[in-house]
Amino acid sequence: MRVDQQILEPTTVAPDMVKITRKQSLKKQFLPNLLANGGIFVINVLLGLWYTPYLIRHLGVAAYGLVPLANSLTSYLSLISLSLNGAAGRFLTLDLARQEFDSANRTFNTVLFGNMGLVALTLPLIIGLTLVVPRWFDIPAGLEVYAQWLFAATFFSYALTVLQSSFSVSSWARNRFDLRNTVIAVHHLARVGLVVVAFSLVPPVLWHVGLGIFGATLIGFAGDVWLWRKLTPQLRIESSCFDRSRVRELFGMGGWLVVNQIGTLLFLKIDLILANTLLGSEIAGEYGAVILFSMMLRQLAQMASTVLTPTVLAKYAQGDLKAVNRISQQAVKFLGLAMALPIGLLCGLASPFLGLWLGPELKDLAWLLVVLTAHLSINLAVLPLFGINMAFNKVSVPGIVTLVLGVCNVGLAIVFVKLRWGAVGIAAAGAIVLTAKNALFTPIYAAYIQKLPWWTFMKAMLLGTVANLLIAGLLYAITQVVSIHSWFVLGAVSGVVSLVYASIVYTGVLRTEDRKLLLTLLPVEVLHQV
Repeated sequence: MRVDQQILEPTTVAPDMVKITRKQSLKKQFLPNLLANGGIFVINVLLGLWYTPYLIRHLGVAAYGLVPLANSLTSYLSLISLSLNGAAGRFLTLDLARQEFDSANRTFNTVLFGNMGLVALTLPLIIGLTLVVPRWFDIPAGLEVYAQWLFAATFFSYALTVLQSSFSVSSWARNRFDLRNTVIAVHHLARVGLVVVAFSLVPPVLWHVGLGIFGATLIGFAGDVWLWRKLTPQLRIESSCFDRSRVRELFGMGGWLVVNQIGTLLFLKIDLILANTLLGSEIAGEYGAVILFSMMLRQLAQMASTVLTPTVLAKYAQGDLKAVNRISQQAVKFLGLAMALPIGLLCGLASPFLGLWLGPELKDLAWLLVVLTAHLSINLAVLPLFGINMAFNKVSVPGIVTLVLGVCNVGLAIVFVKLRWGAVGIAAAGAIVLTAKNALFTPIYAAYIQKLPWWTFMKAMLLGTVANLLIAGLLYAITQVVSIHSWFVLGAVSGVVSLVYASIVYTGVLRTEDRKLLLTLLPVEVLHQV
């Protein structure tokens, strides 16, 4: 199968009927997917707001810091499987869209059995990393063995997740994020619930958190296998469908995705490691608590962007490049304006929020929270453009640029720490380098591969940034004259500002065609409006 060919309509179905069916499917699923993504985000926010201080109260801030640190390390382990899984969604989506089920089975089984081999190769590395954890990182005295159990549970959960990803790609290819997010919600609830049960039965110990992580992963694995059987009954597990030539095809794109992911991890997952090794477990624990909101915002934006990615791939497969151009431009505008609100709320209300959430003694982390989140108004708005790179199979240049700048981020963070900027220096390095990349290279390259003017996405990004600054500035001014001493007052102020902002954006910022596009994404609208 050539990855650059335009869609080949199934020979047994009229082309017009295929297009209509695909339009109906995409439109029908958009709203459920969007609501499901919103629901899972709300669950994550509520769990994060409660679970983080819960762990800090029971374990201490230094011990808590080991939990996000262990999760960061698994992100680097995931590079081993990314070459296969990174491109699998694209190829499987195109295979299923063209109803080429033999090709889809070769893709699926190549990824599944390839992942099995990768997990087998990874096990010695997992064991080795678990043994050296006390020597590599700053572990609070007396917690060395418990920390090893935590890291071991997290690492083995990663290995199971690699196999799970072979099955979860079906819900991605079928555009059923509503069902996928149901599994994710159960997983998150189990991860917290198992720990709460353990803490209530016996004295709280660090390794109980690892137990919750591994137990929840088992539940999530079972859920994704069930979805695979339900959504793609055409797929079957057969070792004879393992296709070595398909491995080369997947690695053709996946290899560059690995390069890109290494750079991304040097932006997003290196800070906790640097905080622990350069500044100690206590500061790393505080950093791990505050960075939770940066991660939540990224997750929210990623969910919104991911909902549109299968639509973009389907339009590309149909050869409808005009629709790809239109969707990508408006997606950047919508996402930038949407993310400006929560980012502005966090930045403007950082001090009173941290005082209510973690206690008055940690209000001084407000500047760290601002530095970690303020730049996201730019860096999250461009997420839809990464799906464009995948659709056009143009991932090599972004991968190289991301890797080079990721290395620059690490070097700059070390320099800032040596200048005694502390944890804020680590956050500032990531903000500076990542913003330089996504404010310039990412939008210009996306415009280039779509043969659009280089400034096409700049205006859309600027709208979200300006909105973020206005919201944050207004809320900070309010905190100087209004005492925000309770969750009720905090919620009331946030709610009023949110309603005013939403009204202004919908009536004064969005154009007629923008509002029309939003309406056409709802299943109640007429088909020809898509």
